Amino acid sequence: MNAQTPSSGPKLMSPDALTKMIARLGDILEEENRLLESHKPDGFKATLDEKTRLVAIYNQQMSLIKTNPEAYKAFPKADIDLLKQTSEAFYTVLDKHFRKLSTARTVTEGLVKSVADEIAKKKAPPSAYTSKASVADPLSNRNTRAVNGAIAINQVI
Repeated sequence: MNAQTPSSGPKLMSPDALTKMIARLGDILEEENRLLESHKPDGFKATLDEKTRLVAIYNQQMSLIKTNPEAYKAFPKADIDLLKQTSEAFYTVLDKHFRKLSTARTVTEGLVKSVADEIAKKKAPPSAYTSKASVADPLSNRNTRAVNGAIAINQVI
């Protein structure tokens, strides 16, 4: 029986290699932040494949470090410190990126809801009076309130 474990799984990157990978991922996110500020989200396509690959590697490496935190103790302290500094800068960029994307999503959802509400108003039957001399509540208004203004993705407007 062999005492060695098979090495077919993912390997832990050196702090230097991980630092470079995190720095590149941070650069991509900073570029996306600039594209969002200049209202050019189509530019995301240029680095999408690389970003997806780097995020997968990043997640894999963080999992490996979490399962075996002692593995990094063999590396020089200067390399570990540089990795920590790079990670802190990355988290700052990542937080800014998340806030920008959340803002864009909120604005987009608001615009879609406004358009859907306006279309629903135009399609609603005109208000009429009931036998008690009050304004009738059209069916579309009751439905809109019932589902809180949500529209289905496959709904034809």
